[in-house]
Amino acid sequence: MSYRIMCIDMDAFYVSVEQSFKPYLKHRPLAVGGNMDRGVICTCSYEARKYGVYSGMGSAVAKSLCPELVFLPVDIQKYSIVSKNIFSLLSKMLPKLVVSSIDEAYADITDIKMDTFQLIKKIKYVIKKYFDISCTIGVGPNKMTAKMATTVNKPDGYYIVDNDLAVSFLDSFPLSKIWGIGASTLNRLSEYGIFSVYELRTYGKENLENILGIHGKKLYNAVNGIYEEDEAVKLSNKSISKATTFEYDISSKQELYSYMYLLSEKVSRKLMDNLYAAKVISLTLKTYDFEYKTYRKTQNKYFFTHDDIYNYAKQLFDEHNAGKVPLRLIGVGVAGLQQVDDSFYLYFTDKS
Repeated sequence: MSYRIMCIDMDAFYVSVEQSFKPYLKHRPLAVGGNMDRGVICTCSYEARKYGVYSGMGSAVAKSLCPELVFLPVDIQKYSIVSKNIFSLLSKMLPKLVVSSIDEAYADITDIKMDTFQLIKKIKYVIKKYFDISCTIGVGPNKMTAKMATTVNKPDGYYIVDNDLAVSFLDSFPLSKIWGIGASTLNRLSEYGIFSVYELRTYGKENLENILGIHGKKLYNAVNGIYEEDEAVKLSNKSISKATTFEYDISSKQELYSYMYLLSEKVSRKLMDNLYAAKVISLTLKTYDFEYKTYRKTQNKYFFTHDDIYNYAKQLFDEHNAGKVPLRLIGVGVAGLQQVDDSFYLYFTDKS
């Protein structure tokens, strides 16, 4: 069966949200995060990028490159609300939408009868009309191809990869640019003489699995344009998780704890909205060099509260010394779900 997977990637999301609230900042070099004297930029407008400014750059250096640069503080709560509203609206158009981060989502559009180009136009129109934000959309036979397609015509563009051209499309990228391949994976592959996407693809599934484990199998399928059901879809009735991708690498434990606290609140709300309690806590991380790590732990009791989820996730984080390297993404999840009724929540709330 042939699949069509869509990746919807918001353009310079934090900046775009600020500009939608403050239209007078449009078309100006703008940075979110840091200030004129110190700190690090989270993200910047495309006007600022023309001066050589980029995410993760020190504020002072950015200001020297672009004296007209305007700095704004990070307002993660505002960005989260806008993100939730955008993807909530899109889910009405795209039934199989899976939100992967604060500014990105994937959708299986295989069964949608509308012409792909017309669907893309509609999505971009709706986001622009109701939120005054642009996005770039990629479409391909799997998530890897769709994700890489969003890099072709940014910002405010789109790119459609035909199924029979997926392999040659992915072969055109340097191995270091392929989604999911970080510095340590690159080094590991180089030990086996793999320096290109073509060499990765032709090395063989079993050989890659021997080198990289399950990640090797997933990479093989991805660069061969093979569709794999999204874990978030496959496990949608068995687990609940929330994640956020940072615009810059974060190494501060306190800052990471703050994000975990917000995510735990969202997971707790989703549990209670669907009348579930959980037995397993999970923590997902993406490091600065784009390596994914997931930790899980089964608790000795069912839990559902915001505080329990946060405390269990924090314990996992600390047990694995997860903050020893800068992180680009963090996610909190629960599994081992058990259906409960309202009295379960009332009983434990009263006890506490």
